[in-house]
Amino acid sequence: MGVRKKQMAERLKEEKKSVAFAKLNNCPTSPRKMRLVADIIRGKKVEDSLNILKFSSKEAARRLDKLVLSAIANWQAKNEDEDVAEAGLFIN
Repeated sequence: MGVRKKQMAERLKEEKKSVAFAKLNNCPTSPRKMRLVADIIRGKKVEDSLNILKFSSKEAARRLDKLVLSAIANWQAKNEDEDVAEAGLFIN
């Protein structure tokens, strides 16, 4: 591997360290119903969004709750030495 390619790979790895992804596959809920709940939590802090999802009566809220918890676990796997409460994570 060349020097520039290695430097670029290291830079991208550092940038991706602060971002955690989770993907929900094979979900039998319609996208329109899921989007209603997703729009409610988009842009909020993780703690607030988990509370909103916990007390929502929609079926999509349970699935999104599981998805958010998975994203938090993925973030913790990347950042083992940091605390979730102090990190200021939010839903994008």
